[in-house]
Amino acid sequence: MRILRIFNNNVVLASNDAGEQAVMIGRGLAFGKRKHEPLDPGLVERTFVPEAAGGDEHLGALLSEIPPEILALATELEEVARTEMGMRISHSFVLPLADHLNFAMVRAREGMGVQYPLSIEVSQLYPKELAFGQRAVRMARERLGADLPDEEATPLALHLVNSQFASEDLAKTFKMTQIFSQIFQVIASAYGHEVDRSSLSVARFVTHLRYLFVRTEQGRTAVQKDPTLPAIHDAVKTGYPEAYACADKVMLLLEMHLGDDLSEDEHTYLTIHIARLAADLWGEG
Repeated sequence: MRILRIFNNNVVLASNDAGEQAVMIGRGLAFGKRKHEPLDPGLVERTFVPEAAGGDEHLGALLSEIPPEILALATELEEVARTEMGMRISHSFVLPLADHLNFAMVRAREGMGVQYPLSIEVSQLYPKELAFGQRAVRMARERLGADLPDEEATPLALHLVNSQFASEDLAKTFKMTQIFSQIFQVIASAYGHEVDRSSLSVARFVTHLRYLFVRTEQGRTAVQKDPTLPAIHDAVKTGYPEAYACADKVMLLLEMHLGDDLSEDEHTYLTIHIARLAADLWGEG
């Protein structure tokens, strides 16, 4: 491996014998080194391969601004999410997590408080992810002496939600969470009952909504074309009239926010999931 660019003593852009480029980090990795000199692979602690062409310069510059101890913590937290929590997350998770932790610590030192409006929704809709965020806050306090407020668990949880769906836009995750909260308000109004958002049934329903949201964002449909689907749709409409009417309202809400029409197939599956949710929560369909 040879050094192509030195960002600081701990971050370099390097290439292997095949000419493949990656940003590498490690304590003292580039100390005393110059461009084009060989790199000691034993000092490499983490390798980042840019996902977009020309992204290596931006990636390296961003990594060079983040202290190594924060990158190390973010790497450990990624491992926690993968192995201990069983989360399937994108390999780019470490960088936005480390960047957020770094800026959160700067804000904390300067006494800049931030209010996160979705804290209640996140606690109800993403309990596992919130547990991760809370653990991240605790570890930052213990390992780095960071005076992070409890509220930082909310955006850290949303970073994990974001990473599971391979979207780099955290704003979309905030938007998705707000829409989900509105959907539960629609369901509660339709059935005349409050929705216990901490229940396992709601967690299953949220998983369905998340995949529906991502499919729509990516322009994909729920299922392949199947000649039996119209018959299934009619059977569901007849068998679950209350859930079907509720799904109508939810579909309108989703289409309004997403700016796209949802298919009849999505309507059918949404009806089935709403019927299951109502049966689990209130014994209704």
